[in-house]
Amino acid sequence: MRKYYVQFDWGQKRLGFATAAQAVQMPAAPVHVPLSKRELSFEETVEAVNKGMQKWEARLGKDDPVVIDDYMNAQYYGEIGVGTPAQKEMVIFDTGSSNLWVPNTRPFLTSHNIYDHSKSSSYKKNGTTFAIQYGSGPVSGVFSADTVTIGDLQLKDYTFAEVDKTSGLGLGYRLGKFDGILGLGWDSISVGGVPTPMNALVKSGQLPEPVFAFYLGNNQPGELIFGGVDPKHYTGDFSFVPLSSESYWEIKLDGVKLGSDSVSSTKSAIVDSGTSLLAGPKSEIAAIATKLGAKSILGKDGTWWTAVPSCLISPSPWAVRTLP
Repeated sequence: MRKYYVQFDWGQKRLGFATAAQAVQMPAAPVHVPLSKRELSFEETVEAVNKGMQKWEARLGKDDPVVIDDYMNAQYYGEIGVGTPAQKEMVIFDTGSSNLWVPNTRPFLTSHNIYDHSKSSSYKKNGTTFAIQYGSGPVSGVFSADTVTIGDLQLKDYTFAEVDKTSGLGLGYRLGKFDGILGLGWDSISVGGVPTPMNALVKSGQLPEPVFAFYLGNNQPGELIFGGVDPKHYTGDFSFVPLSSESYWEIKLDGVKLGSDSVSSTKSAIVDSGTSLLAGPKSEIAAIATKLGAKSILGKDGTWWTAVPSCLISPSPWAVRTLP
């Protein structure tokens, strides 16, 4: 997504792609959320790839900006506030899920921000169990309601999950800089059927347009904008593609080429801001890996390492991580 400025149009149920500009400037109207990036060691990158693949295995979140940091070259995260007064949480803004969760317990020997509802005057108890299954194990807790602040936007009495078990995220979470996940997907995949963050923002009337857009910085902070797009982040016009499903941000895939060769017959794809993995059916990804000369990571079937970029994203539990 770093090559493109991607507009997620909730109102018209479509995705827009425009060539990303290099300069990062803020417009006067929308709400901006900064995004950041952290470089990884080889071992950490391997861990990021495997955790991202487990996410795929488990499947078969007023114009306002937020600065977004890059987690493990795979996930971009930014700051929100939960409670009154607001308690800082760094979250992954994930178009591949639809719930907001933050931790209320800090794993041993980690420095994660935690949410303490006893310190919030706007907290409301819910107590319903929240549970999501990852490839390596569960993440669970309970639903609660409180004020959630995203940039200059506020969602009062918003239902989210406070989590006390994060074993399903493994070492990637213990080493990572993010605390929780804010899903930007659709209502149909929301755990517990609770309103999604974007649904709540649209219904609150705070957004000039029912749109959000990602600018992912390359060796610099990126930005997530709610309520519009920032013309300083792209050049030319948007090319729009209608959604084929209101679950993930899923679109029709016309084809995938490696050079002049067609390398996929897959007909649909998901645009997922929660991972930088390129995923597809096992047989197709294996063929692409062979063409690229990619090497298996630690012998793990379906996961390869290569120094040559590819372009496949598809909703299947097999992944290839490529480096620019």
